[in-house]
Amino acid sequence: MRYDPPFHKTNGLVPIIVVAIGLILFPFVFTDTFSRHLLVLVFVYAMVAVSWDLTLGFGGLVNFAHVAMFACGIYAYAILAKTLGVSPWLAIPAAGVVAMILAVAITLPILRLDGIYVILVTLAFSQLLYQVVISQSDLTGGTVGMVTLPSLKLFGYKFIKDGKIGYYFTGLLLLAASVTVIYWVIRSRIGRAIVALRDHKYYAQSRGVSEARTRIYAMAISAFISGVAGGFYGSYVRVASPDAFGIGFLTIVLSILLVGGVGSLWGPVIAAFVITLLAESLANLGPWREILIAILIILIMVFYPGGLWAAVQELREIVDVRRSALTAWFNRRRYKGRRQELLNVEEKYIETDHGTIAVADSGGDKPVLLCLHGNSSSKEVFQYQFESYRDRFRVIAYDLPGHGVSTNADPETSYNVAAYADAAEQILEQLEASEPIVIGWSLGGYVGLELAARANVKVRGLVITGTSPLNIVPDDFGAGYNADSHMILAGKHFLSPTETKNFVTSAVAPLTEESAYLHKAMPRTDGRARLYMITKINVTDWPRQARMLREGKIPFAIMNGPEDPFLNHQYIADWPYGNIWTGKPNDIPGGLHTPFFNKPKEFNAEFDRFLKEACGF
Repeated sequence: MRYDPPFHKTNGLVPIIVVAIGLILFPFVFTDTFSRHLLVLVFVYAMVAVSWDLTLGFGGLVNFAHVAMFACGIYAYAILAKTLGVSPWLAIPAAGVVAMILAVAITLPILRLDGIYVILVTLAFSQLLYQVVISQSDLTGGTVGMVTLPSLKLFGYKFIKDGKIGYYFTGLLLLAASVTVIYWVIRSRIGRAIVALRDHKYYAQSRGVSEARTRIYAMAISAFISGVAGGFYGSYVRVASPDAFGIGFLTIVLSILLVGGVGSLWGPVIAAFVITLLAESLANLGPWREILIAILIILIMVFYPGGLWAAVQELREIVDVRRSALTAWFNRRRYKGRRQELLNVEEKYIETDHGTIAVADSGGDKPVLLCLHGNSSSKEVFQYQFESYRDRFRVIAYDLPGHGVSTNADPETSYNVAAYADAAEQILEQLEASEPIVIGWSLGGYVGLELAARANVKVRGLVITGTSPLNIVPDDFGAGYNADSHMILAGKHFLSPTETKNFVTSAVAPLTEESAYLHKAMPRTDGRARLYMITKINVTDWPRQARMLREGKIPFAIMNGPEDPFLNHQYIADWPYGNIWTGKPNDIPGGLHTPFFNKPKEFNAEFDRFLKEACGF
């Protein structure tokens, strides 16, 4: 399932609002004409680059005729507005239509081509358009071009006046509209088809994606935006020159696209600002300006092949890791007493190969009950089990690495089921706790299964809740869970506040006084733990877990909430267990994804039955 939340519910909302406010205020702070002129050029370059990215980045179609569509937009505007006397406000969108028609014409011969052949045909088409412009001197001015094109004005007000402020805001609006259109397209069915043809062409075709129709849509949309940018540019510079077909402008736009990051919506926009403003700041260096810019581009492409957008994402990750680590450090000191009061045990810190782990241990010489929490939660989710079982069992729970008040860890080695099981073994060894009965919830269920399957620690009984057993991954993963948006959030690196609220509400419980602490645990979680849990899913020996369940040597039970929104309950019921308590998974009436938390009395009653009938307690 493709997860596409509305933009206002993503992390991009606040940065876009801040940038938009800054760009709106810019011409009132910098009142000189030249500063505004530079930003107008930035808007034009960004429009051309971001529209090209639709076919080159998202579509994987190396279309070198895109800049020619921009040039045709300039000439279309010139002929319509100057020669034919059409209103400039109508000539600009008409220039987009002309570019779109030409794009469709070039798409037809390249539908059956790939790779270098597409490049050659599109380059040849660009040269064909150039020769047409040169040869039709009566209409286009030939090599001289066309000058004194009509400029924009509205109700008698000329946009060139007052430091070009009218052109500034028109360019800003056109860029905003262009980005919005591309954003809408890539989120739509057309956008999914465009990306599918890029990534898995023949598979996409086998699923009913029409290559011809999809390519035409992509080329037409991107050309329309580029043509509109050309029309606006023609009205601004008031010149239509055949130089627009040249290698110079092509190099500028391609550099912006590559430096920004192909296949990223915001990368080309950022790069348009960076390259344009950098080039101007180095203007006094003469020929050295081009040399330095070329070196910068090479460095970016070598160290950040994904462009500036990849660098922004890396910086974002660094900030988020520092933030989550600082939050854990602060919570360890500030709220330790509250956590100990909640579980009525002293919190300990144990050094493991996967970082410093925060452990709650009720202590005593009693049978061990080990509770393993789920993704983006903390040990406090088992507060009702500590309350109910501390007199009969030595109840132990710990915060997984990167969760709760445990420290962040190396994502490559520590954020996966196998590593979490390693941590459990080391914690039990240092606590001198043996032969545990295990309750594993969600991700913790897999940790419990892995712990039992390894047999390094003798597990006397295992209960999983909110967990689908797996054998073949990722096939069983897709079958065992419902592919809804909240499930997809379980593997998402960065979550917006709305996504955080939605996920923790579905995963734990709606926000109440009792669940408030768990709602705070999720934003503390190192986002890499969610991401690497999915990307490192094959690190775990899933068939070994499946064999253990089929052999049925360990007392085993499943206790799920029948209204758990994540699980495919039919898949779980049909799984070939060798020896499952009561012969089938057990439902906790009214339970959601955390029946032990939102229906603790009912869950604990069923767990008591399991302890007595299957484990002999």
